[in-house]
This record gives sequence, structure tokens and C-alpha cells, in this order.
Amino acid sequence: MTQPPQSSSGPLSPQNAAYGQGGVPSPGFAPAPAKKPSKAPKVLIVLGSVILALSVIIGVVLAVIGFGGTVSGMNELEVFDSGNGTVTAEAGESLQIYAEEGAAVPSCTIDGPAVGPGTGQSSTMGDGEHSWVSVDSFTAEEAGDYEVSCTEAPIAVGPPVSIGGIFAGLGGIALAIFGGALGLLLLVIGVVLLIVRKRSA
Repeated sequence: MTQPPQSSSGPLSPQNAAYGQGGVPSPGFAPAPAKKPSKAPKVLIVLGSVILALSVIIGVVLAVIGFGGTVSGMNELEVFDSGNGTVTAEAGESLQIYAEEGAAVPSCTIDGPAVGPGTGQSSTMGDGEHSWVSVDSFTAEEAGDYEVSCTEAPIAVGPPVSIGGIFAGLGGIALAIFGGALGLLLLVIGVVLLIVRKRSA
């Protein structure tokens, strides 16, 4: 005689294996903990904000210091309308003789305690009204007064343009632009990810 199939709805049946008496989950089948949301959006927002702020602040400071040094060099120019004049120099100081841009290049002589060879650097300075171009230079090997006499007038005597100041100014601008752009990009990505997560929640 055929035995009827036994019911599989008892407490040890497969569908009830994960539960103990009273429907309580057995220790071996605890549900998986909820997955914590990623902190990437907030990290990107904070990192982008910091990079953006620092890049702009440091870049502006470098630009102001760099170009400010170039402007201060313009303020140190001594203009001689007659083409002749005397300047006071420190030992080891390099000075350049400037003529107005577009004017004839003068021939100059320098007399003083110890006149040494000048720099090969070419400099241009301007104040909005006048633009001066270097035409000659010398180094004061000893401190004292140096007389400059040129065949054309007017002339100006002053230090060379600060190359380091120019590079610092340009570097500051580049840092503010590219560093600021990177920080802004990270900030935008973080905000977008945060908005997408909230909408999909």
C-alpha cells in the first residue's frame, strides 16, 4: 500500500530552517547589516572647497607680490631729462640705463669709484605714460656716486626688472586659474553625486 507523501511544513522543514521556536531567527541566519552610504560625495565637496579656496588665495598673493616687485622697480627709476645725472649705488648693485621706447639709442659713459660690467638682461618698464627700454648697464663694484652721461635725452637709471617677480606673478595667476578650476570641478562632482543619492533614496 502506497504511503502518502509526508508534509514538509514542520518546524524542521527547509522553509522554516532559518527560524527557531516562535518564528525567531536562529543565530546562524542573522540578516545582513544595512550597507552604509559612501562618504565620497562629502569628501569631494570638502576637498574641492579647500583646493578652490587655497588656490585662489595663494595665487592672488603670489601675483600681487610678484608684480608688486616689478612696479616697485619702476618707482626706483631716476629720470634725467638732460641725459646726464648722478646716482648713488651700493657695492655690487647692478643698474641699467633706460631710454624712452622708440627713441634713438644713446651712447653713454659712466664714471665712478669702480665701474664693472653690467647685466645682459633686457628690461622694459612702463607707468602708463612712459615706456622705458634698457640700452646699457653697469655694476657698482664699490659704493658711491656714479655719474652717467648720454648723448640722447631723456634717460632713466634704475635696477633691472625682477625676473623672479615676473615668474612669481605668472605662477600665481596660473595657480589661481588651474588650481581653482580643479577645486571647482571636484566640488561640482561631489554636489551632483549627493543630489543623485538623495533622489534615488
